[in-house]
Amino acid sequence: MIDRIRRHWMLYVLIAPILAYFGAFLFYPMGQGIFLSFQKAGLLGPVGFVGWDNYAKVFATPMVWQAIWNTLIIAVGITLVGTLLPILPAIALLQITPDWLKRGLQTAIYTPYLLSWVIIVGVWLNTLSPVGLVNSVLLATGIIEQPISFFADPAWARPMVIGLTVWKDIGFHALIYLAALLSLSPDILEAASIDGANDFKKIRDIILPHLMPMIRVVFLLTLLGSLRTFDSAFLMLNGRTADQIRTLAIFTYERGILKFDLGVASAAGVVLLAVSLLISAVARVFIRNEDAEA
Repeated sequence: MIDRIRRHWMLYVLIAPILAYFGAFLFYPMGQGIFLSFQKAGLLGPVGFVGWDNYAKVFATPMVWQAIWNTLIIAVGITLVGTLLPILPAIALLQITPDWLKRGLQTAIYTPYLLSWVIIVGVWLNTLSPVGLVNSVLLATGIIEQPISFFADPAWARPMVIGLTVWKDIGFHALIYLAALLSLSPDILEAASIDGANDFKKIRDIILPHLMPMIRVVFLLTLLGSLRTFDSAFLMLNGRTADQIRTLAIFTYERGILKFDLGVASAAGVVLLAVSLLISAVARVFIRNEDAEA
C-alpha cells in the first residue's frame, strides 16, 4: 500500500481536493442529517435521543404521503418528457448546415438552462398570467372564453412544474444528444437514403438505436434530479396549488426551516434519500438488463 502511494502520489494529490469537497459538502451533511433524524432537535441543536419517533411522526403525517405522491408524479412526468422531447431539437440541429446558424440555435436553446429559477418563473408568471400574452392570444382567437389561471388552478399545477422544468433543461439534454449524433457517420444516413429509407425510417432504425446509450444516461440523470424537485415547485407554491405540488423536499424545508423541527425534517430528508436510492437502484438494474439484452 505504501509503495503504491509512493508510485502514484501525484494521483492522490489530484484526487484529494475532490474527496475533501465531497466529504465536507456531501458526506458530512448526510451523516449529520441521519444523526439528527434520531434526535429531538431544534435551532439550538439536538437535545436528546428519540430513536425512531421522528420517522413515526413523518409517516403519521398525511401531508407526507401526499408529498411523496406529488414527488413521484412530478418525477415521472419530468423524466419521461425531459428524456424523450430533447431528441427532436437534437435531430433538427443535426440537419442544419450553416455553422453560424447551428451555433446560434444551440446557444439559444441552451440559455434557459443557465438561468435561475427565480428568473424563469418570473418570466413565465407574466407570460401566462390572466392578462399575459398567452391568455390574450387564446382569447383573441376564440379558443377560450375566460382567462386560464395557469399558476392558481390546481389542475394546471403539476403540468406547470413539469413543463417549466423540461423547458429549462431541454437545451442541455438536446446538446448531449447532438454530441452523440455527431459521432454517427453521415455515410450511414446517406446509404439509407440511397436504399429508399425515408426520414422516419432513418430516425427509427439508425438514429434512435445510436442514441440509446445516451438516452439511458439522460433518463437516469433526469430521474435523480426530478426526485429532488424543489426550486420550481416552491416558487409556484400557493394556497390553491399546495396540495398538488408540495414535494417531499418542500415538506422537509417547511418542517425544518419554518417550524424549526429539525429532527422530523431530517427524518423526512432521509426518507427522500432512501426513496431516491431505491428508485435509482431499480432504474440501474433495468438499464443494465437492457444493455445485456442488446
